[in-house]
Amino acid sequence: MAMASWLGDIELLPIRQIDSRLTRIGDRQLVLALHQLGCQGLVTNNYRMLQNPVELAAIIKTRLSVFAIQGVGDDPIRATGALLLDLPSAVKAIESGRRGVFWLRPRSPKPYDPWKLLRESAKRRQEDVADLYRQVAVSDTELTTPILGSTTG
Repeated sequence: MAMASWLGDIELLPIRQIDSRLTRIGDRQLVLALHQLGCQGLVTNNYRMLQNPVELAAIIKTRLSVFAIQGVGDDPIRATGALLLDLPSAVKAIESGRRGVFWLRPRSPKPYDPWKLLRESAKRRQEDVADLYRQVAVSDTELTTPILGSTTG
């Protein structure tokens, strides 16, 4: 693959290719299942999950790198283009230890601290961030209980 030289060890796969059952579960379970399957990242055009404390708690617990692409609608070509434009700098950030959320609003990728996003969500809800996190936190049991049962799909 021609892109391998600048993508490093990153392999981009549709979730249905990883396991077809992943297409039928909610975002929180998707994040947990990807973690359980050893995946280190998720690319999605569902940027609204970055405004939801339930999903943010799963991202925080799993330390999954999430690339959320905003402003391209459901157009897979535009989303792929936006990702490819910014992926090299994001890969460098990840390789230097700066994992987190990359909220791609095409042309300005930078990792967002999921705790900061959770604080903003708590503020919008007029709740204390610690109380909100306790309500939605991923337990160690939830993190390790298999979402899909087996790892084959």
